[in-house]
Amino acid sequence: MQNHSPWRCESDAIHWTHRFKALSGQSNIHSDSLLNVAQWALLWDRQICMELVGDAQPECHLPVLQTRRLGTQELGNTPFWEHRKLVELALDRFTAISPPEPPQALEPLSNCILQILQAETDACIHDLSQLGRSEFLSRTSQSARPESLFVDPHGLRIDSDTTTKYWGHWYPGLDNDQIPLDDLIASLPGASDVEIPEIVRRLENPSSPVALPGAVTLRRHDVIHILLGRGLLDQDEAFVLGFTMANATKYRDADGSLMREALENWYPEPFRILGNKLHIYDLGVQTGRSMGIPDIAQVPIEELRSYSVGQARKELNISADQLKRIYLQEKALNPKSLESGRLPL
Repeated sequence: MQNHSPWRCESDAIHWTHRFKALSGQSNIHSDSLLNVAQWALLWDRQICMELVGDAQPECHLPVLQTRRLGTQELGNTPFWEHRKLVELALDRFTAISPPEPPQALEPLSNCILQILQAETDACIHDLSQLGRSEFLSRTSQSARPESLFVDPHGLRIDSDTTTKYWGHWYPGLDNDQIPLDDLIASLPGASDVEIPEIVRRLENPSSPVALPGAVTLRRHDVIHILLGRGLLDQDEAFVLGFTMANATKYRDADGSLMREALENWYPEPFRILGNKLHIYDLGVQTGRSMGIPDIAQVPIEELRSYSVGQARKELNISADQLKRIYLQEKALNPKSLESGRLPL
């Protein structure tokens, strides 16, 4: 097989190519279209497995992957990373350009994609148990292609996704100067129901007596995400947090070191940030020192809702062009992450 093939081995590629050719004959849908959406879902699952292991505490490496094999009924809800939700997203992508006739033709495709995702997760669980975390991440990253997850079915890059209701998929990008800020604020998905732990509230809540410089309300924090073109995943949070802290006039290097220590060692899951994503926090610190009006956390930026996003950035001295150059540095620091795959460059 060619190096760019997403399949684990040639026999898998042959098997699924034949399966989709047979399905194509039954449904009058071109087999390449079926194969492309299945490969897109496969790469998503591989990326998710890699991200979950990379972001988890040591004792959670295997359990966090094993939970992906549980059904929605067992989990009690439909988490962002669950297999059937990923199947649903893949089918939405497929029907956007190839609505099947009859619609029932989607069921065999759905079953095939689910089998592919389950097999990929099982393979990742096996690899992790045999190789250990470091070697698993190293090998899996070689076949991960995060950039391919953020292209439309025609192969064109998707610059943003603000219509999704899934928090992990939401990201505003930077090519949105004419969009009303209020529209993007309204597009933010509902917040996670995870309770914010005390250590996070003590360091990041501006009403806390021991809050670090740059502590900001959640509402204002969301607006900063939009202005910086960032989504809501760990690497996005790391950059936004570093930016907001270092932009404060009272910020000192010791504050940054304390927050870095907290992110890596004191914060519980899912607030903990590890590894290469901590380097993105450092990059956010560097950017916050050089960009934006001082003490942006204290400015009532949510009152700029009537502005366009471009007007709001101009008012706050945030340069989209400069951010794109910085995000190129970020991508070089952590090239295989989900967040780097969708960075607005």
